[in-house]
Amino acid sequence: MRGTRFFVLQMKDLIRVGIIALIGIILVILALVFLLPGRRGAAEQHEPGALARYIPGTYVSTIILNDEPVHVRVTVSAYEILEVYMTDMADVQRTFYPLFEPRMHDLAEEILRYQSAHINPQTDYPVTTGILQQAVISALELAHP
Repeated sequence: MRGTRFFVLQMKDLIRVGIIALIGIILVILALVFLLPGRRGAAEQHEPGALARYIPGTYVSTIILNDEPVHVRVTVSAYEILEVYMTDMADVQRTFYPLFEPRMHDLAEEILRYQSAHINPQTDYPVTTGILQQAVISALELAHP
């Protein structure tokens, strides 16, 4: 039968292992910060002389519903999407297409959160959302320099 085992560790070994582990953690964090794509800091994004992502303004894309136009408007600054909304929807269109306004609201929230129209929105109405998303993408294409 085996008895209790005792391990004797010297303090210098513990300190050496701790320092190596700390350096390893720091290297992993630095690698993640520099190598993973993501939002850049505000100071880095708005540097003078940095290339703008958009030409500031409001851009319009049109959807035809029930033979009448509905406009999807996208307002952008030089570096971000500021507002996404739908205008000129008539009462007849609201009656025949009741999902367009709520889907536009949800899609606009996601676009503003991620600052991109190329997202995969989680929705139960993919066709309606796809039509609206394509209209936003068309408007944003007009905003590119």
